[in-house]
Amino acid sequence: MLSCRRLILSYSYFPSNRISSLLITRYNSSSIDISNILQEHSFNFEKKSSTTIAYETFVQTPSEFVANSLLQIHDSLNLPWWATIALATITFRVIVGASITILQQRFIERLQIVRRTVKNELEPRVKILNIQAMKGKTATVLEEKKNLQRDALQLTKRGYSELNVHPGKLLILALFGSIPWLYFTFGIRMICTSPITHPTISQEGILWFQNLAEADPYGILPLGFLIHSLIGISFNAVEKPGLINPRLITAGRIQRGITRTVVIGFTLIAFKLPAGILLFWTLNSILQLSQTIIFELPRIRNMLGLQPSRFGSQPIRLRWTLWKNKWSFFFRTLKWYSKL
Repeated sequence: MLSCRRLILSYSYFPSNRISSLLITRYNSSSIDISNILQEHSFNFEKKSSTTIAYETFVQTPSEFVANSLLQIHDSLNLPWWATIALATITFRVIVGASITILQQRFIERLQIVRRTVKNELEPRVKILNIQAMKGKTATVLEEKKNLQRDALQLTKRGYSELNVHPGKLLILALFGSIPWLYFTFGIRMICTSPITHPTISQEGILWFQNLAEADPYGILPLGFLIHSLIGISFNAVEKPGLINPRLITAGRIQRGITRTVVIGFTLIAFKLPAGILLFWTLNSILQLSQTIIFELPRIRNMLGLQPSRFGSQPIRLRWTLWKNKWSFFFRTLKWYSKL
């Protein structure tokens, strides 16, 4: 682990490392012996606690790598900082976000195959059970119901094993998608607070946020992040009637409620964060929403080898219709209660 840590440090220490050598030579005329720096880091590493080592290895070091990568893009392409962050965000969304979304879609398809297999195999027994219930055979029905539940669990586990899939892996994929997002956030924060990069990032903004190291003066970026995130959650919340298990609907509502709470919490924090971070957050939420819509199109799904959308040949229009009808019903009900 020590040698691995030394290797990571040699490529990701911000700002005095090999990747940032261009920055060092620009702002510091004295020569720096990289080997002495690495030796000093290795000596300090051996004296640190395991908690500090874990933090630096899994949080600080990847964030420094992101900061140095953004710095290289900024210097090599001679872009202003707002364009550097925008380009990095688009690259992140296309490579990381699209890959995770495709994997999630394929996991969901395999989970649906397992559910259909279990349903088709147990459906004749369920029909017999309903007939027995109508005849009043309560004891037989209760016993058969327990057997059905046990058999359904065994068939589900066997299906998961055969297809190498499990609902918990979807959670891991979602977590894996949020970790790089945090690294990007910490990396941009390092650039905004570093005394070396602060003079440039404070002058290379755009529109109303010319200083990317300070908070958005009008709060437009946090609101943009909030609006697009909530629209994305609502878009994914639309379900076609009659195709989803009621238990899954309840679980989905709980998950969406938690996600909305997290988004609102991040938005409240965002009003105090540097505009550089908010530019990444807002642009990423816009691209994520666009990506979700694009991946629903039949031509795109066919090109990626995914099964057709459960909303048919016009998924966007059908989602919009269902969403509009849902809110129309809500407002009609609210109007009816107001007249009572």
